[in-house]
Amino acid sequence: MESLSQLFYLHGIGYEYTKYTGEHVIFSDETRGAALSCCGIDITNNAEVEHLNVTLDANKWLQLVPNCSIVCEEKSIFKIRIDQRLLAQHCVISFMELELENINVCLADLMCTGDYIFNGIKYLELACPLPKLPIGYHHVRVDVAEISGVTQLWVTPKHSYQVTEKKQSGLSIQLYSLKNKAGLGIGDFTDLLDLVKQAATHQLDYILLNPLHLLFCEQPERASPYSPNSRALLNPLYIAVESCEDYLDNESVAIFMKNADILDFKVTNQQAQYIDYTAVNYFKYAVFKLLYQGFCQSGSRVRKQLFADFCLQHSETLATLKVDDLEFASYLQWQAHLQLKQCQVVARESGMSIGLINDLAVGCAGDGSEYLNQQHLFTDSAYVGAPPDPWAEQGQNWGLPALNPIKLSDNNFAYYRALIRANMENVGGLRIDHVMAIRRLWWCFNNQYQQDGCYVYYPFEHLLAVLTIESHLNQCIVIGEDLGVVPPEVKAALADKAIFSNGLFYFEKDCDGEFLPVSSFSAQSLLMVANHDVPPFFGWWQGCDLSLKYDYELIDESQLIQQQQARDLERQRLLRFLANCGKSLCLQSPVSDVYQALTLSLAHSPARLFTIQLDDLDEQTLPVNIPGTDKEYPNWRRVLTYSSESIFDRHREFLRAINSIRTN
Repeated sequence: MESLSQLFYLHGIGYEYTKYTGEHVIFSDETRGAALSCCGIDITNNAEVEHLNVTLDANKWLQLVPNCSIVCEEKSIFKIRIDQRLLAQHCVISFMELELENINVCLADLMCTGDYIFNGIKYLELACPLPKLPIGYHHVRVDVAEISGVTQLWVTPKHSYQVTEKKQSGLSIQLYSLKNKAGLGIGDFTDLLDLVKQAATHQLDYILLNPLHLLFCEQPERASPYSPNSRALLNPLYIAVESCEDYLDNESVAIFMKNADILDFKVTNQQAQYIDYTAVNYFKYAVFKLLYQGFCQSGSRVRKQLFADFCLQHSETLATLKVDDLEFASYLQWQAHLQLKQCQVVARESGMSIGLINDLAVGCAGDGSEYLNQQHLFTDSAYVGAPPDPWAEQGQNWGLPALNPIKLSDNNFAYYRALIRANMENVGGLRIDHVMAIRRLWWCFNNQYQQDGCYVYYPFEHLLAVLTIESHLNQCIVIGEDLGVVPPEVKAALADKAIFSNGLFYFEKDCDGEFLPVSSFSAQSLLMVANHDVPPFFGWWQGCDLSLKYDYELIDESQLIQQQQARDLERQRLLRFLANCGKSLCLQSPVSDVYQALTLSLAHSPARLFTIQLDDLDEQTLPVNIPGTDKEYPNWRRVLTYSSESIFDRHREFLRAINSIRTN
């Protein structure tokens, strides 16, 4: 049993946690064993358990250098592990790509920072100072006597990439929800480009997007951007067909766009409240195929070379596509990248200090390209979720396959590095959904009686290093969505690396349930009233979300009454918060007055990033998503009532007031 306990620890299987009730919960050996079994480990095989313990613990001391070594840019200290009997030898460190002289040092002169005894032999960890090195990944060769080793040296910055220390303001939007000028039923990159230009005119600094990940074109109603086909690829439905170069002078497209069916579709979608993904997918992919045919037949030599260059640059990611026609799918990725890049370029040229902020979902679907191509990195039957809370006493199972924390390190974390790099391409910021996942995740799995679960820990130091390195290489700020129960060490590490936290006003309360004062928000944070998982403010204030849950039979009448009473208390607390900010309103005040008073009050906060939901400017009452629902409510489909141009025109003075507060 002692060997199994050691393996639990070495494999990152959690031992305990504190429940939302304050209860201290210790995971049973049965539960922890189930987690190991999901990693393909036979916990009844003592020989296998012993072998894994040696592999995960002793073997790292038997290597001269690990596969990858993390050093800090400011003070590079390189760790070498040797048999104590080699202490009198010299060590030669050579930089394989960098034009730097070799380092030749006597091991006895180096500081010892740790030791380990295995089979009666003592091994030492020695620290060797290195010269200042550029941020990034480099290969280093180490020679001691007849022993050689190569490591990938990760040079990390002190802080993640920063744009400015000034306060900044921006919008958050669900791209698909924008009113589509082309009439094809879903917000696209041209609509985003228009929004960028309007936002820049109003001196906003960024636009925070929903995840733009690839979904399932064969199953268009699978609309959740947080359960994607692949997080390293873009959703082609966001391509604006009329902005594609292959749309110009394309007779086949011109004929198709005059088809009676598509004309009727355009008319129908002008007033539609929800997206019909099946119809959108049908019409847009029909146009995509005509665009691709036009490119193949009439594309210039220059453009075909540009496409070939794109495919070469993104070859590893494109190769993961599970499609019948890889070249056509790659063409769509090319068009999506071109249009996203144009939005970011225009944003920066228009004076926006950050531009677009992308969003990275916490996981991928278990039948998608990302999972199928990297299946060896994932567990067999463990899924990402959340522990029990007041809204889900049995916990939540999000149905996303859990990554094996040991396998994740394969090929020097190549999978995670490529994933972060792909999501930082052509944007100025990246929000990491459920950022505590780089430290620990709640795994769900079924035992013979009921759903079970526990926390499993990940190689935090390495994943954090990837975020900070890639942020500098891509000049991209990083925001960690840290809502919920976040381990203190995660919050401290994120703050130390100047990664922005993500606060929601609804949840920022003291021990008595009162909303925290404006001054309490951290400067290194992104503050917003609401996000995609909670109702927009107009719906929240009027209790529309509660009525909606009742209408969809998600709660019964007694629960509705109870939650309405709790909401009345919340509204009173909000009014007290506003009173402390010098704004006198009452329950009968127009909701637009309450919203503007709240927003202007929060604009005074120290938070360097302050985000306004376009949904709230549009005075939406319907949520885009109700957590815990799938087919019950049309999640990820609700569109805005007005065009972004109309929304900006109506709120011109309000936005000017916010800007005045944030810049003074």
